[in-house]
Amino acid sequence: MYDKDVLRKYWSQGVKPLFGLCLSVGIKPIHITLLGCVFILLGCYQLIEANNLMAILGFFMAGFCDATDGAYARATDQVTEFGGFLDSVVDRYNEFIIVASVLYVYRDQMIFYYFSFVVFLGISLMSYTRALYAKYGYQCPGNPFEYLERGLLLLVFVLIGRPDLWLFIIAVGTHVFVLLRIIGFSRRHQE
Repeated sequence: MYDKDVLRKYWSQGVKPLFGLCLSVGIKPIHITLLGCVFILLGCYQLIEANNLMAILGFFMAGFCDATDGAYARATDQVTEFGGFLDSVVDRYNEFIIVASVLYVYRDQMIFYYFSFVVFLGISLMSYTRALYAKYGYQCPGNPFEYLERGLLLLVFVLIGRPDLWLFIIAVGTHVFVLLRIIGFSRRHQE
């Protein structure tokens, strides 16, 4: 795996030139978070309309906003508990909207209704198990099916015109890694 703290540091340095502009026009980190929601909605609309390149652009811009809001808050001393809380909640809403959009695209195929339920459950349990690790004072192990990685996979599968495969991979992958987190917690807890 890779170190997300190192990635976060490089990202912050890369987008830092934008922070002065944002400050000069009064943009707050929460505005960037909410702009990301707008891009998710635009991307989902384009996905439903089968305009995959525009969908990718919307999802990419949403990801840019999501990666930038926290960096901006930290660099400009605007970090708040509410901002972090809202960002996490908005991330879950965004993912559910994306899954619902994929489900709408494949609405005539009943199997996707089942997979969407499994995906919703997997995404929720990924966040829940991470929170439980923190609650008990453990560092939660990363995995290739966390929020950033799920978003990158989405871009790839929309690009190749197969968001249905993304749904399947996320359905299976999130649950495999939730199970691995359970096993890992059990081992740590027995120590």
